[in-house]
Amino acid sequence: MPEIAWNGIGLVAPSGWEPSAIERDGLTLAADDRPVCELKWSVVRGSFSFDKHIRKLTRAGRDAAVRVVDGAETPPAWSGSVARLEQSGLRVRSFQWQSGGSRALGAALHHPATGLACLVQFFVRSDADEDRAAEVLDTLRDHTGGKTRPWAMFGLKARVPADFALDTFSFKPGHYRVAWWRPASGKTGGRVPPGKGPGTRLDFERFAPASVLLKTAPLEHWVRTGLTDPPPEALTVRAGPDRADWRGAAKTSWLRRLLRREIFACGRAWGAGNAILAVTASGTAVLPEAAFNDICGSFALVPEEAA
Repeated sequence: MPEIAWNGIGLVAPSGWEPSAIERDGLTLAADDRPVCELKWSVVRGSFSFDKHIRKLTRAGRDAAVRVVDGAETPPAWSGSVARLEQSGLRVRSFQWQSGGSRALGAALHHPATGLACLVQFFVRSDADEDRAAEVLDTLRDHTGGKTRPWAMFGLKARVPADFALDTFSFKPGHYRVAWWRPASGKTGGRVPPGKGPGTRLDFERFAPASVLLKTAPLEHWVRTGLTDPPPEALTVRAGPDRADWRGAAKTSWLRRLLRREIFACGRAWGAGNAILAVTASGTAVLPEAAFNDICGSFALVPEEAA
């Protein structure tokens, strides 16, 4: 069963469930080209209202009203999953809706310790779907409160320092990219959107197939043109066994140093199976080498049997 972790939320999905729509704060999972699960979440500062969040579903265009239900109205497996989530510190309120031949079972969740607020709903087409929904609900995890946040998607996994905010992402055939941003202030969630102003960008990329990409050039040459954020010409790329590294000042001058506007860059690319994995960081604040090594060490392909 594949683990999916995305921007503060994690769960374990049954085999055959794949993300069909991805947002910064939302996921839709599908199986056999039909949606099976939807999640939306945010971090709420201050008071939290279950009724307000559940009303969002009604405003989203459902023909049927959303009805809050207690444990006596939900399947035993679902009630057990809710109880275990509540024991972990989450507040949970279950709901259901039915319209024509469609129905759904879901939950609104709030974690007072972190402020996470999440809506999750499962589209139910049989009794077996209810049991499967309960199994997935049981695996739901809040990753917003740690020093690092995991992300795992489409056979990749990594961990990112918690002071980085998710910026942009794309999953195209042959090229996956997930970019994160840390403002120079170190404070995420402010008025300035990710990627704007002074700060540090952190990119994770996966390219395939490596056998084709490296057919005419070694890895240390390929990174100069193949990466979204390639090493600056001023920096030397150090070549090792199936690996390339670089680190240093990408843009510097006496005026930049005086104004503290130097741009630093570091990166690493390496072979993994028939793929190339790469992590790059650039911006006004250099990532310490130990921290960068930890980030690179967390970025890996997920074994096929686990994905």
